[in-house]
Amino acid sequence: MKFVKTLGLFALVAASLMAFTASAPATTVTSPAGTAYTGEIFLMSEGHVVIHNPIAKIECEALSTIPNIAKHGNAVTAEATLESFLFFHCTNEWHVTTVSQGSIEIHHLTGTNHGTVTSSGMTIEATRFGVTCRYKTLNTDIGTLTGGIPATFHLEGALPFHSGSPLCGAGTTKWTGSFNVTTPSKLFISA
Repeated sequence: MKFVKTLGLFALVAASLMAFTASAPATTVTSPAGTAYTGEIFLMSEGHVVIHNPIAKIECEALSTIPNIAKHGNAVTAEATLESFLFFHCTNEWHVTTVSQGSIEIHHLTGTNHGTVTSSGMTIEATRFGVTCRYKTLNTDIGTLTGGIPATFHLEGALPFHSGSPLCGAGTTKWTGSFNVTTPSKLFISA
């Protein structure tokens, strides 16, 4: 009798694991549509990226390079490490640098060729007149990658405050902007 119960328990565990595996997220970055893409992705801001700091808005142009999609496909979320995230032409004498690039994950949005983007390990530092504000992502939802010709990344999320002046506030700071994907010329997100 004990053998039958043990066998039944193993069958239940195996069925649960198969159900979990079948529903695991899968995201593939494609260019053109339907063809897996693992090459470089280059993004250029459309106007300013804005960090809505409680002292004053921090507004800069920005560009980012993803050297390749390290992992994607069947039962895998698309993942990549950022090579660069650069800020320039900042307003009101702000100086913004990316201290640590971190990594991103892209999660397919069902029924679309778009994906939500999360970031981990990116540290951004903004300084002005002796005030330093540092923000660091940790599985932070930072926006939506809209597939197309060209694709667009809509930056919209909340940057977690990491360290710095008490004038920077605490908790999270809203982050907005928009990027054109210039390389490749067409990019789609699929399941």
